[in-house]
Amino acid sequence: MLPNLLLIFFLQTPTVLDGTFSGAQAARGKALYTTHCGSCHGESLEGVSAPSLADARFIERWRESTLDGLYSFVRERMPFGRSPNSASISDREYLDIVTYMLQKNGYPAGRVEMTADSVGKVMFVGKNGPQPVPDGSLVVTIGCLSQRDGTWVVSNSTEPVRTRSETASAAEVKAAAEKRLGTLTFRLADLDAAPDFTPEMHQGHKMQVKGYLVRQPNSERINLSSIEMVSAPCVR
Repeated sequence: MLPNLLLIFFLQTPTVLDGTFSGAQAARGKALYTTHCGSCHGESLEGVSAPSLADARFIERWRESTLDGLYSFVRERMPFGRSPNSASISDREYLDIVTYMLQKNGYPAGRVEMTADSVGKVMFVGKNGPQPVPDGSLVVTIGCLSQRDGTWVVSNSTEPVRTRSETASAAEVKAAAEKRLGTLTFRLADLDAAPDFTPEMHQGHKMQVKGYLVRQPNSERINLSSIEMVSAPCVR
């Protein structure tokens, strides 16, 4: 079951299940995909010399993140091997290709076209709707730093959400101070990823943690990429 605060967030955020592109846009995207992408990814997105773009693994890679992450990846890196100055595909055409990919994955078309403004406001979720982020995701969470049985943990943590940066910006840390704590606990691994961080100096503080989520039964951990103090002491 999705945690309450995360459920509220997703209920207030459009998802790819809500018809966030038009059928005409996806049709344009199909023609562009056939020309620029089909030789590597297959006519039906099944994958040939490049991975499939229409299977559970594809959805797992991108779900629980805003759709601009997928769009930016396609726009900046595809077709594979092109030089930075050789792109013949416009930003709008890249958007059309992404909508075709969504359609081929079974997501419904709507009445309004997806735009450069709307793509960052749409969540990419699986067919069963929003779920906790998958194992291996780069995430951010906020919690209280403490030590248990010789292991550093963040307790009272928020549900982790995807992030695209391994480091924290000053604006992120400032915004984190206003966020409510949660009920989760994560072990911290790879503390040496933050060589200037001394955990003993921040015991009991409210921290923002970024890293790669490892889901294990009864013992989830985050392989740390950055950790920043939000406030002291750790209060809700």
